[in-house]
Amino acid sequence: MGRPGACLPDAPRREVLEPRRILRLCGQVDDRGRHAVHSGDRKGAGSDIQAEPGGLLPPAACLQRSVRQDDVAEVPEQPPSRAGRTQRPAGRGDMEVGRERRKETAMKRTLWFFLMCASSLMLASAAVCQTPQDGEKYEAEVKKVLEKLPAGTRHEFVMMPMRDGVKLATDIFIPDGAGPWPVALLRTPYSRFDPRVYTAMEGVPSVTVLQNQRGRYGSEGAGTFNPLDALNEVDDGYDCIEWIAKQPWCNGKVAMWGPSGHGVSPTNALWSLAPHLTLVNTNVTGDNLYLYWMFSNGARRQFYSWIGQRGGRFSDWPKPTIVQYDVEKYWKFVKERAEKCEVFYRDNAGWFDLFSEAALDHFALLAPKGRSFVKVGPSGHGAIGGLKFPSAQYPYDAVKGVPSVKEILTGSPGQEKSVLVYYLMGDAKDPQAPGNRYMVSNVWPVPSTAVSYYLARDGSLSLSAPTQKDASLTFLYDPKNPVPSLGGNWAIGEKSGPHDQRQLKDRTDILRFATEPLAEPVGITGKVWVELYVSSDAPDTMFTVKLIDIYPDGYEAVFRESAGLARYWNGLDKPAKLEAGKVYRLKLDCWSTALVFNKGHRIGLHISSSSTPAYEVHPNTYDPVASEAEMRVARNTVHMSEAYPSRLILPVVPKESYITQK
Repeated sequence: MGRPGACLPDAPRREVLEPRRILRLCGQVDDRGRHAVHSGDRKGAGSDIQAEPGGLLPPAACLQRSVRQDDVAEVPEQPPSRAGRTQRPAGRGDMEVGRERRKETAMKRTLWFFLMCASSLMLASAAVCQTPQDGEKYEAEVKKVLEKLPAGTRHEFVMMPMRDGVKLATDIFIPDGAGPWPVALLRTPYSRFDPRVYTAMEGVPSVTVLQNQRGRYGSEGAGTFNPLDALNEVDDGYDCIEWIAKQPWCNGKVAMWGPSGHGVSPTNALWSLAPHLTLVNTNVTGDNLYLYWMFSNGARRQFYSWIGQRGGRFSDWPKPTIVQYDVEKYWKFVKERAEKCEVFYRDNAGWFDLFSEAALDHFALLAPKGRSFVKVGPSGHGAIGGLKFPSAQYPYDAVKGVPSVKEILTGSPGQEKSVLVYYLMGDAKDPQAPGNRYMVSNVWPVPSTAVSYYLARDGSLSLSAPTQKDASLTFLYDPKNPVPSLGGNWAIGEKSGPHDQRQLKDRTDILRFATEPLAEPVGITGKVWVELYVSSDAPDTMFTVKLIDIYPDGYEAVFRESAGLARYWNGLDKPAKLEAGKVYRLKLDCWSTALVFNKGHRIGLHISSSSTPAYEVHPNTYDPVASEAEMRVARNTVHMSEAYPSRLILPVVPKESYITQK
C-alpha cells in the first residue's frame, strides 16, 4: 500500500512521477514510452488552442498581491457560451437519398467544425488572461469573483508548487477578519474564476482557493496531465490540499467542490488520503476518464473528444481507437484507498447522465464509512428529452441524519450511515403506476436477483432457456451507414433521455427482441448486463445493445445503451482477432438503472453494431484504418441456441420493495 498522496501503490511520497511512467504503470504506454492510443497527428476540433505556459507566468514580484473587494467596480457578468455538436444522420434508402444525406452530413460536419474552432478560439482568448502578467483582463476576472464574495475579501495570487516542480496558477480569496477559516477549493481544467465554490459552502465563512490543473490557464506542466484516467490528480490534489493546510488562514478543513469537468479533481482527491480533506461535494461527474468518460467495454464513447480540451491528441481517424488500460490495477488501487478514506462525500447524479455509474461506484466503495450521501434522479447532464417522469415526494425524513455542508465544516458531525436516494422510474404516462418515487438505501447495490431473459430466433424474449440445437440471426453492418444515436446517456441536454426508438423501425441492421405484455410489473434496480454469443466474418467489429421499455401504445423508451468491441471477448486485457465461423461470448456492462416495467408493457432489447455519435463507428478491421475507403461491411451473427444462450440479465427487486412503500 502506498503512502497517502502517492498516485499508485508503492510510489514514494516525494517521488516525481513523470508522465510517461504514470501512463506505463496504468498500462497506457509501452516500456519505450509509446502511447497505446491509436490517434492521428492532427489536433481535432474541440481542442483548446494553448499558448506556451512560459509566456504566461508572472514575475516573482507578482506572485503575492492583494486587492480588496471594497475597491471593485461593478462588472457585468457574461453569459456562458455553448456549442453543440450536430448529430450525424443515417438511414437506409435508395442511392439518391443516400447522396443527399451524405451532402447534408458534410455540410453539418463543416458547420460543426467551424463552431468548434470558434469555441476553441474563445477558450484560447480566455486562457491568455489568467495571471497577473496579463494585466487588465486578469484584473477583470478577479473583480468578477470578488463581487460575489463578502465585503472586505482580499485577494492573493501564487504559483503553487507540486511535488515534481510544476507550479499551478492559484488565486486565493481571504475573508476580512482574524481567521483561520475552512477553505473552499476548486481545482479545474476550465477557467478557475468561478465563485460558485464559495456559494456551495452554504454561507460558512471560508477562504476561497481557485486553481487550474497542470497545463491549463496559466498553470505550468503542459503535456504532463494524464488524459486517459486523470490519476495525476490524486497526487496534485494531495499536494494542493496539504499546502493550503499549512497556511495561517486555514483552520485545517478543506472542502472541494465541482460539477462535471470541475468534479474530476475533487473525486480523484478522494483517493489521495490527504489528511486535511474534509468534504468532497460534486455533481454529475466521474473521476476516471477511461471508465466514465471515454470508453465502454473497450468501445470509444463520444466524450472521448474531451481529452482534446486537456491537451490530449484527439482525432476522428484512424479507427478503431484502441487503448490498453489495466482496469484491475485501478480498482485494486481505489479499493485500498477507500478503506482508509474518512472524507465526507456528496454527489448528485442522473440515470441519463454521461457519468451516472461513477456516483454509484463511489457510493459502493465509501458507504461502509458512513460518510456518503448520493442522490440519483430521473435526469441527465441537463434537462433530458423523450418522456418526462412525474415529480415525487422527496424522502426528507430518511435524510435527516445526513449532516449539512455547514455542519461538516463548523462542527463534528456524527453521521452513522451513508444514504443513497434514487428515483425509481416507472410508467411516465401513468402517475399511478408503480415506481415514479424516490427510494432510500444505505448500501449499493441494493438486494436483487439476477433474472435472465433469453433471446429467440422469432424475436421473443423469455424466461425459458433455448432448447434449439442451431438458432441464430444475422445482419449486415455497413460502417458507412451507421445507426444514429437516439436517446440514452451519450449527450449533454435533451439528446439524452428515454427517446422513442420507433424512428429506427425501418432499419434492417437492428435485431429486435421483446417479451409478451407483462402480466404484472417487473421492477429492476442495479446493473444491467447483456451476454451475447456472436460470430462475424470480420476480424473485429462492435456490438451495441439497448434496454427498451415498450409501452402499450408502441412507444419504445430506451433506458440503457452500451457497446463493446468483439476483440475483447476474452477480457479487456486480452484482445484477439475473430476467426470466421467461430462463436465468441461477449458480456457487456450496460451500467445501472432503476425502473419498473408496468403491467401491459413489454421488456425489449435491441442489438446492432453501431450508434453514432454515441460510439465511434467501427470500420470492421482489426488494425486501425485511416479513411472510409478502408472500411468494410461485416456479416454479424447473434446466436441463441442451447449451446449459445444469448440473454439479457436484469437485477429484479422484490415487488413489495416498491409497491407497498408508495
